[in-house]
Amino acid sequence: MVLSVLVAAALAQNLPLPPLPYDYTSLEPHIDEATMRVHHMSHHQTYTDKLNGALAKLRADPEQKWLAKLGVDALLRRLDDISDEGIRKTVRNAGGGYVNHDVFFHSMSPTGGGTLEGDGLAGELVRTYGSVMRFKQAFTLAALEVFGSGWAWLVYDVRDKGLRITSTSNQDTPAMQEGMVPLLALDVWEHAYYIKHQSRRKDYIEAFWEVVNWLEVATRLEAAVDQAAQLEDKPEL
Repeated sequence: MVLSVLVAAALAQNLPLPPLPYDYTSLEPHIDEATMRVHHMSHHQTYTDKLNGALAKLRADPEQKWLAKLGVDALLRRLDDISDEGIRKTVRNAGGGYVNHDVFFHSMSPTGGGTLEGDGLAGELVRTYGSVMRFKQAFTLAALEVFGSGWAWLVYDVRDKGLRITSTSNQDTPAMQEGMVPLLALDVWEHAYYIKHQSRRKDYIEAFWEVVNWLEVATRLEAAVDQAAQLEDKPEL
């Protein structure tokens, strides 16, 4: 009885695998069902499991358990506070994979793609890159130039109050940097496209634009701009 209670309590503290906001078949024919199933049920699940294992070890350490109470984004910005090198490495890789994939999967939608117009996100892209098309070209180039495994990102810099295209290696994430808010993520690890496109990353990126969730990106941008405004209004101590 006691053991079952302890097991239930431990499981209750585990982070769940974030569900997809659509069915595995919903992004066809651009992103295939087989890739989505493997990507979510295998790769994202593995990062979730490994992160939960690392968090359990932190909770078991009286001097480190406070770190396990942080949100994953906050924990990724406190990696230097994790004393055990092995746990720190797992949190960096699995924690990054956990949050990166959630942003990525929400960056796509069955009703995505199409033309982006108007103010808000479209206006910011035009002001920063000259046009939405030039943004897409610059983002595509950043994704193509990622060496090996990694990610391409559109982020909002809260401090500079502007958009920025960047890339990260492996499972590193812009969330590791204070003030960097991920708006759009593209996974360019081969497992994200190899089943359908083999080594043709460019074809995969072109398919991504057909399902990109502009509404989600715009919502993230609005929240990031609000965050920047709140920081500006906050009195200095």
